[in-house]
Amino acid sequence: MTHMQQHILASAIILALVVVCGIHVFLFPMYTSNPPMRHTKVSVYEQALCRANPKHVKMPVEWKNPCPMYGIVSAVQGGRLGNQIWEYASVWATARRTGLEPFMPRCILKTLQQYFDNLSIPPLSYIGRCTLDIGQVVNSPGQWNSTDQNIIIPRHAAYWSLILGWLDDIRREFTLKPSLKKYAEIRLANIASTFNKSSPTFVGIHVRRTDYVDYLWQKFQVRAAPVEYYLSAMGYFSKKYKNVLFIVASDSIRWCKYNLRSSSHKITFISDIEARGVGRDLAVLAACNHSIIDYGTYGTFAAIMAAGETVVYNVSSYFSTMIAEVLPNWHIMS
Repeated sequence: MTHMQQHILASAIILALVVVCGIHVFLFPMYTSNPPMRHTKVSVYEQALCRANPKHVKMPVEWKNPCPMYGIVSAVQGGRLGNQIWEYASVWATARRTGLEPFMPRCILKTLQQYFDNLSIPPLSYIGRCTLDIGQVVNSPGQWNSTDQNIIIPRHAAYWSLILGWLDDIRREFTLKPSLKKYAEIRLANIASTFNKSSPTFVGIHVRRTDYVDYLWQKFQVRAAPVEYYLSAMGYFSKKYKNVLFIVASDSIRWCKYNLRSSSHKITFISDIEARGVGRDLAVLAACNHSIIDYGTYGTFAAIMAAGETVVYNVSSYFSTMIAEVLPNWHIMS
């Protein structure tokens, strides 16, 4: 065999090996009878739903609970208290609509259980030993078409159209802790005493600012609600009801104290400078007779809990505005 023939033979052998390896690597997996693993333990999957590791969240675990026969409903943790209230409420309403079993990540429950008693949805850790089919996960009831599918609601979701169908039930689900209810009762009584009003009408005002000012512009090209909006809304309630006292809560209470003072209205500012008392503020707003809100999940839910007449700032295509278009005692004001 000549040198040239040996070179051709060696090249052919190398080429054949490359072809065989390529077939094994790229072609055979397409026809294998064992598809790639797509099941994971719920306890592992839960960690992906939380901003922090839920292993550090201390909650009772019942490892002997039976695994669900069908799919489940849960949510990804996102945002602050207001967002997580709506994430929970969205899971609650979706489960009621679909019949699937609801479970919440422990990180969300840890947040909510600081303020609410007897929440009915159990933690995901109750079925932590079970497996979840990643290939059977959808993100909304609109995508759901099989009882075997799991609905994992995205962070910051607020499925308000589902929730509004059971408003009385959702108010009972979010039962404030007795200590917060007592705080709100005492706080409002003290405010009434300060203004010497024996039968006041309390109107809670929530002003959402800080990061939301930029968010509104980037998302909707809308400026934050101006001072005139809050003053006009206060004027509306002052004309309609007697002995009106306005209770202002905000994540930027300094802005409120500087801009919303008015000799025409009796106003009390209840939030602290650092906005650390979100539970206490929520309890006071929920105990008011009526509400003025601008936007945001926290203020919107406070108005739902108050269950009175509500004035909402007009932001087109925003969920609080759309809620106001549906509920009879909610009004949109520009």
